[in-house]
Amino acid sequence: MAIIRFQSRKIAKASEIEGEILLIEDQRSLALMAAQMLHERWGCHVLIATNLEQVRTIIAQNTHHFFLAVSDLNLPDAPNGEVIDVLIAARISVIAMTGVFDESMQENILSKGVIDYVLKSSVDAYEYIVELVGRLHRNLRTKVLVVDDSRTFCSLISRMLRVQGLQVVTAGDGVEGLKLIEQQRDIKLVLVDLEMPNMDGFAFLSHVRSKLGKDRLAVIGMSGAGKARLSAQFLKLGANDFISKPATYEELVCRVSQNLEMQECIEAVRHIAYHDYLTGLLNRRAFFEQGGKLFQDAMQKRLLLAAVVMDIDFFKRINDTYGHDGGDVVLKHFSTLLGRHFEHQLVGRVGGEEFFMLFDDTDKVVEQCESFRLLVEQSQLHLGDALVKFTVSIGVTCQLTTSLDEMLKQADKSLYIAKESGRNRIIVT
Repeated sequence: MAIIRFQSRKIAKASEIEGEILLIEDQRSLALMAAQMLHERWGCHVLIATNLEQVRTIIAQNTHHFFLAVSDLNLPDAPNGEVIDVLIAARISVIAMTGVFDESMQENILSKGVIDYVLKSSVDAYEYIVELVGRLHRNLRTKVLVVDDSRTFCSLISRMLRVQGLQVVTAGDGVEGLKLIEQQRDIKLVLVDLEMPNMDGFAFLSHVRSKLGKDRLAVIGMSGAGKARLSAQFLKLGANDFISKPATYEELVCRVSQNLEMQECIEAVRHIAYHDYLTGLLNRRAFFEQGGKLFQDAMQKRLLLAAVVMDIDFFKRINDTYGHDGGDVVLKHFSTLLGRHFEHQLVGRVGGEEFFMLFDDTDKVVEQCESFRLLVEQSQLHLGDALVKFTVSIGVTCQLTTSLDEMLKQADKSLYIAKESGRNRIIVT
C-alpha cells in the first residue's frame, strides 16, 4: 500500500476535504489514475489498498481519519464484496465499484448502507466518482427538510438522505414545515408529501412560493396517489421536481443531488453577479441595491445612518511602481482588512481603489474608522523583495439627505477634503 499525495507540482493545492480517502483497487494503474483525479479535483490525500488484508491492517492501525472509502467489490482475497462489511463495521462510508452489473448484488450492497454503486465501464465512471465525492462533502453542510405525516416514511427518507451525509429535519404537516423554514433559514431543499392533515402539499407549496422563489429554495413534491396529473400540478405551483412514492434509493438520491446542484449553480451565478471579482466584496450594483433598502428603512423608521467613502492613498504610485499585479495584491490585502474590521456593516468596492460603506451605528462610526485607518497605516505586505506600506483617506457623513446617492456624494466631499488636507485622515460632515 502507498499514500498518494501528488504534491510534487509547483503549487500544492490546499485540501478542500477534511480527512483522507481510502481507495481500494487491485489494479494499480486504475488506482493511481483515480487517486490522481481525486487529488487534483479536491486536494485530498488518498491512501491506496490493493486487497482486504491491507484494508484490515489500515483499520487496525487506527491512525487515519477517512472521509470515505471508494472500494472495488472484487478483490483477490475477497471476491464477493466482503470488503464492504469490513468497511461498514469500521463506520467508514463507502462508494462501491464493480466491473460487472448484477441487480441482486446491487440491491444487497445498497441495503448495507453503501452510498452508491458504480459500474466501472469507462473513465466516465471515475469522473462520476470524483464529482460524487465533492457532492458528499458539500452535503455535510447542507440541510434538507422532509414534510410528511407518515413517521415511517419520514424515517425511511431521512435514513436514505443521511447516508448521503445530508442534515435532515422533519415535519409532520405543512404548518410545522413552514415554521421550520422560517426558523432555519439554512434549509436548501424540501421534500413535501401531498396528502397531509392541517395543510396539504399544494397549500404548503403556495405559501412557500409566496416568500421564496425557486432560486432560493428547491422543493420536490411527493405523492403515492398515483394520479398522472399530480406531478404537473406540483410543477405549476412552483415545485422544482416531483417523485412518486415509494421512491427507490437511487432515484431519490439522483433527484435530490440534481436539485441541490442546480441551487448551487444559481448561488454561484448570483455571487458572481453581486460580488467584485478581485476582492470578493459587494460590487457597485449590489451595494446600491442593498444600500438603497437600508436607506429607505432608515428614512421610514427615522433611524440613524452613516455613509463612508474611502480611498487608498497614492494608489496610482503603487501601480506605477509594482505593476497592476502588485496593485491587485494591495487591493486584496486592503479588502481583507476592510471586510474583517467592518464585518457587520455593508461594504462594497465600487471602482478602482474606492470603497463605500453604510454604518447603522453612528455613535461608533468615527471611532471604528479611525481604528481602521491606524490598522491600514501599520499594516505591511511583501511584493517580491519589496516591503509595501500604504494609507487610506476616509470621508464620513451622518446626515440623512434626500437619497443614498446624495449621502454618498456628501461623504465623497469629505473624502476630497481629507485628501486635500494631507491624506491618511478622516473628515466628518
